[in-house]
Amino acid sequence: MLSDLISSELPYLRRYARGLMGEQTNGDEAVEDMIESLIFRISVAPDLKFNKADLFAELDKSISKRVSKLSADSGIGKILSTMTTIQRRALLLTVVEGFSVQEAARILTVNDTDVEEMLRQAETTIANEVSTSVLIIEDESLISYQLSQIVTEAGHSVVGIATTHKEAVDLAAETEFGLILSDIRLADGSIGIDAVRDILGAMENPVPVIFITAYPEMLLQGQDEEPSYLIPKPFEPVHVRTVVDQAILSAYLGQPTA
Repeated sequence: MLSDLISSELPYLRRYARGLMGEQTNGDEAVEDMIESLIFRISVAPDLKFNKADLFAELDKSISKRVSKLSADSGIGKILSTMTTIQRRALLLTVVEGFSVQEAARILTVNDTDVEEMLRQAETTIANEVSTSVLIIEDESLISYQLSQIVTEAGHSVVGIATTHKEAVDLAAETEFGLILSDIRLADGSIGIDAVRDILGAMENPVPVIFITAYPEMLLQGQDEEPSYLIPKPFEPVHVRTVVDQAILSAYLGQPTA
């Protein structure tokens, strides 16, 4: 049934929409718009059948409609002038959501070769736009080392690595950074979300945050103050690279102009 399909895929639909829109509220609202549209279509054509790719295709349409209504001065509007939204969509669909090139092409209503070209251009375009410094909050030394390598190779720098709530808050107070990568559970039993909340609360201009967890679905339930960006454990370097670049670019282009 469609309701069962939506229920099982809802966390991933939210992840895609949040990642593309750059924050939780617009992303979740795009998902709600998509669900309302599907309910209406089913009411007039109850024999329609949908699979996972169909849901993402419908969501993609919903996102495109929302983007088209945004001001050119908004973050998404600026992104459109820097790298086409369809490139971002192709990157997120294949790298983060795990669709094949063929499935992504179907969702985006383009040819397979178009998606392949988008993927070649997208990573280069993002990487050449902005770089920043990264604060890593992670208690597993191997993982923190992997994350450091990934962001450094992507052209960013690491200001430091914290393993506990106190270390994270103290390090944040002593350094400047443009992104936080944080685990959920830390070495002293504290919670990374709490550490990040304290850090952001002390900042005049909050920075984007990417949480790393073995259970990303638990933080994609549509509740208040959920993360916009999540990376599942175990992770692939290309997944981390993609989400990091998306978060940085969205935050950078979302800044108000002087």
